[in-house]
Amino acid sequence: MSTILARIYDDVKDVTKSDTVNDPQGPFASLLVTVAGTLKFTTRQDTTIALAAVVVGQVIEVPVKRVWSTGSGATVVGYVAAAGGMPGFA
Repeated sequence: MSTILARIYDDVKDVTKSDTVNDPQGPFASLLVTVAGTLKFTTRQDTTIALAAVVVGQVIEVPVKRVWSTGSGATVVGYVAAAGGMPGFA
């Protein structure tokens, strides 16, 4: 028997890239790539990850609090978690 995984989001927000501050609209439950390229982000647990190539339509299924200006040629939007939709999000 297979398992079905569903995520429920309240909204999608434009992400503001910054090398110094976390996005004021975040943290985001995940990111959706709208323009391909490189992507550097910091998770809610303060891990910084740099991806060499992301593609349009790719979903980054990690809670993110910052998308960096330096190292991010890609454009992304952030999914805002629904209350009770994901653990740790209100």
